[in-house]
Amino acid sequence: MTKKRKILKVATLILAIILCAFLTIFVLVPFIRLLMTDEGRIYIQQKVESFGIFAPVLYIVMEMTHIILAFIPGGPVEIIGGVLFGAIFGLILCEIGICLATVIIYNLVKKFGRPLVNAFVSEEKFQKFKFLHDEKKLELIAFILLMIPGTPKDVLSYMISLTDIKPIRFYFLATAARIPSVASSTLMGATLSKGKPIITAIIFLITAAIGITGIFLNNYITAKRSDKQEIK
Repeated sequence: MTKKRKILKVATLILAIILCAFLTIFVLVPFIRLLMTDEGRIYIQQKVESFGIFAPVLYIVMEMTHIILAFIPGGPVEIIGGVLFGAIFGLILCEIGICLATVIIYNLVKKFGRPLVNAFVSEEKFQKFKFLHDEKKLELIAFILLMIPGTPKDVLSYMISLTDIKPIRFYFLATAARIPSVASSTLMGATLSKGKPIITAIIFLITAAIGITGIFLNNYITAKRSDKQEIK
């Protein structure tokens, strides 16, 4: 890795940390505090309603942004969707954002190629998922990886876009595969907005347990596929 690229990687990481810290301190924490009171929940609802039809549009843009930038955590954004729009409508808006972001990522990667992917994917991670380029069952493997909790789904979207996967099929499987994880997040947000923190905590613990299992499963799948590729 060249010195210039190392500096760019470090600068990107620092920017991501600053952005996440800013969003947590000035957006997420005050937002959660409002949710803890009836007055706060009414205030949030009134604010959303004041935007009218633009509220869902702005939220879809927010969902697209965190996916395209890749380093912004998606969980809090999807939980906010559940808070603002409920479990079902929040899920629908998230899925629209995911589909549109996937279309943008795919076409950007096809236009700019590996240099664009390198901005979001480390060499280590690229090598870990290199088997995607030689996978005969690419669509099935891509769907499974995007569905498993704990996998870097936004980063995977960039990497899968480098393969020969057909665009329409990729848009569909990338959107469908993320339904379970998004549904759990919007459900957490919906229960939180209704003043049911215990139910929210239970959903969070179940999701976290599934996520940890997913991380191990993801590591197992990538290790097995990498070993097969080396043997070939």
